[in-house]
Amino acid sequence: MLAPFLSIPVSLFLAAGTIFCLTKALTGRAGLPRWNYGVHALMALGMLGMVWHGVDLPLLPQVLLFGVASFWFLLQAVSRAEFSLLCHTRSGRIRCFYHAAMLAAMVFMLLLPHAAAVQDTSSVAAGQTASGPHAGHALTPAAASGSAFNVLWMQPAAQLLAIVFAVAVLIWLLPVRRIAAGLRGGRAPGMRTVSRPLPIILERSYEAGAALTMSLMFAAASM
Repeated sequence: MLAPFLSIPVSLFLAAGTIFCLTKALTGRAGLPRWNYGVHALMALGMLGMVWHGVDLPLLPQVLLFGVASFWFLLQAVSRAEFSLLCHTRSGRIRCFYHAAMLAAMVFMLLLPHAAAVQDTSSVAAGQTASGPHAGHALTPAAASGSAFNVLWMQPAAQLLAIVFAVAVLIWLLPVRRIAAGLRGGRAPGMRTVSRPLPIILERSYEAGAALTMSLMFAAASM
């Protein structure tokens, strides 16, 4: 999917992100955060497999895994406070909705090459039907055009997702809360320096890098 000159740096980042998430999953104390970091580690590994798309991984287990993981984060985002799940604060719910959408986008990205293959097969079958004497041995042109129409929406959807995740990179990198507070208070944002603990810096860097990887991969898939 990605250009060759991007594959190596993106792969190095995803490998570092996998190690970071696995470390958090193995060394954490609370159970639910450990599960969530484990899901993020699997997501980073899944993106690494997409970067090196020559690695032939089974499609159905990946779709089921990331689909269930997306539902898991969605469940946390909409859960009531009496349930001992995460994402009870406003920012926590937004993060869980974002992670649910990101994992759903992973499923969509996994299905993109399959849809393209179906479209190519339909086009070839339509050509064979148009030139061959036996129409019963191939798809009809109407069926082929219908199959092609069903996947036409995937390219603009991939372009839209590339833009959405590019915006997410900026949100993860910029101190959005501090800028908003400065604007509300009439102060110039960026004048005060706020120190952040190293784990928070690493986590936001991972989130920004994962969003950048998704943006680049969707942009490459839409071309």
